[in-house]
Amino acid sequence: MRALMVALVNLINVVLTPIFDVICWPFRALAPVWALTVISFASGIFLVWLFGKTSDQDRIHEIRDRIRGNLIGVRLFQHDIGVVLSLQGRIFGDTFRFMRLALVPLVIMMVPVVLIMTQLNLRFAVRPLETGEPVLVKALVRDATALDRPIALDVPDGVVIETPPVKIRSTREIAWRLRVDRPGDHALVVRVGEDTIEKRIAGGTRWGSVVQLRSGRGMLDTLLYPGEPPIATSLSIEAIEIAYPPLEMHLLGFSVDWLIGFFVLSMVCGFAFKGVLGVEV
Repeated sequence: MRALMVALVNLINVVLTPIFDVICWPFRALAPVWALTVISFASGIFLVWLFGKTSDQDRIHEIRDRIRGNLIGVRLFQHDIGVVLSLQGRIFGDTFRFMRLALVPLVIMMVPVVLIMTQLNLRFAVRPLETGEPVLVKALVRDATALDRPIALDVPDGVVIETPPVKIRSTREIAWRLRVDRPGDHALVVRVGEDTIEKRIAGGTRWGSVVQLRSGRGMLDTLLYPGEPPIATSLSIEAIEIAYPPLEMHLLGFSVDWLIGFFVLSMVCGFAFKGVLGVEV
């Protein structure tokens, strides 16, 4: 079952990653915030539309009208404690009913939200390495005894190994320090005994798809780190990680994390278009 779920998630990644590559392609020459803004706006509109299609809009509209009416009543009868308490009780009850009606649509919405976020993380969390910039590459083995086998890292022209492998038995890790001397997408090959795994390393000055982790630890890692296939569980290598520097992004002159930017922009756009879409939220 676990292998089936990993294969299913990987299939979803294989489909979605090129779609988002096409969406982001027109913005590659611009600052990454432009692509983030467009995707966030489109996501906000789509999610509000999805909420409208998966929720009981008539019931929600009825409950929201009652809440608004009772709030007006609280202001009108604010000097009558008994009436105010009665109205507040009705408001509380209607709020609970609204939350119950919204629960299933929100759970459904979480599926596309997570898939969108994993694709955004692939592009906006970290940046490619600049020419001559050092980086730490770590390989995690499934069992510490694998560290006793012959270990090697093969690099192509344009990538230089600066330090020999450092074995950390307590964490089952092997670490190298590399640098990229030529822009582009390069292939590293980690060898542990007879097992070999390829890991892509990105160099250049433009933002784009940058895979931090290639993993064989299960469905969650496969979901969170699209862009490369999962590592087979039969291999002694469990994961390979590259410690890329974070991608700096600015919005209206302020430094902003892509995750915060996505939530703020998508919510603003979603609420702005809910009237156009005829959706009660």
